[in-house]
Amino acid sequence: MIYRNLFPGGKSRALTLSYDDGVGQDVKLMGILREHGMKATFNLDSGKMGVGGVRDDGVEVRRMLPDEVKEAYLGFEVAVHGYTHPFLTLMPKDMMAREVAKDREELEKLTGYPVRGMAYPYGAYNEQVIEQLRAMGIAYARTANSTGGFSLPKDFLAWHPTCHHNAPDLMELCDRFLNKKNYNPHEVFYLWGHSYEFDADKNWDAIERFCDKMALHEDIWYATNIEIYDYIDASNRLISSCDGRILYNPSAIDVWVTKNGSLWAAGEKLCVPAGKVIDCGE
Repeated sequence: MIYRNLFPGGKSRALTLSYDDGVGQDVKLMGILREHGMKATFNLDSGKMGVGGVRDDGVEVRRMLPDEVKEAYLGFEVAVHGYTHPFLTLMPKDMMAREVAKDREELEKLTGYPVRGMAYPYGAYNEQVIEQLRAMGIAYARTANSTGGFSLPKDFLAWHPTCHHNAPDLMELCDRFLNKKNYNPHEVFYLWGHSYEFDADKNWDAIERFCDKMALHEDIWYATNIEIYDYIDASNRLISSCDGRILYNPSAIDVWVTKNGSLWAAGEKLCVPAGKVIDCGE
């Protein structure tokens, strides 16, 4: 008996977004996402909250204030971006660890929940940084290395996105994601950027077009970064009997699989409830 893992509800694809720096333009972006039923992760520098100014291109950028965070980002994920947004790769290990831990601690005070995700400031990382984050309990960290693809990362601490929202082939990537014929479960479209760029480039219509095209598809799971990480972790922990008939889910998250499918078509979809054992039959 052959099983392939699926996303919640038996869906084979997911979509997530990640936006950096925690700036005022996030509010407008979140309004657009809410209207379209989408989720996103926002990566904040708690040590720079309230800092603002006018860029060379005339766009005003102000980081959110501490007392704005909990209400503004309700329904989305808040994640680490470095307490002062430094180049982590240029810092001694103890200072780098403090930048991450301090940001995480402050964000947890503001949100009221454990903060476990991250985006690398300036996209800068190396093996030493990854090793340190793993020891500190950071579950995933997003890079700035766009792949143009939809595969899950081999290591979630080097999670490469599909593309930036200013990618010239954004709509073509959307079409490729939506129109793929082969059955390849656990594909993720991952969009990233900075919300102030929409003001700088005068292209808020770009994210509107993206959302119009990608929203409300029944076979797509719209999720935050940490929701995807936690689900994949639970999915990877499924335990099968030798003959494949019995599946045990030791996690606290319901996990979906497809039974006896092929590369081109999904088989029977099954839910393995959290903490339960199911007999899948022949």
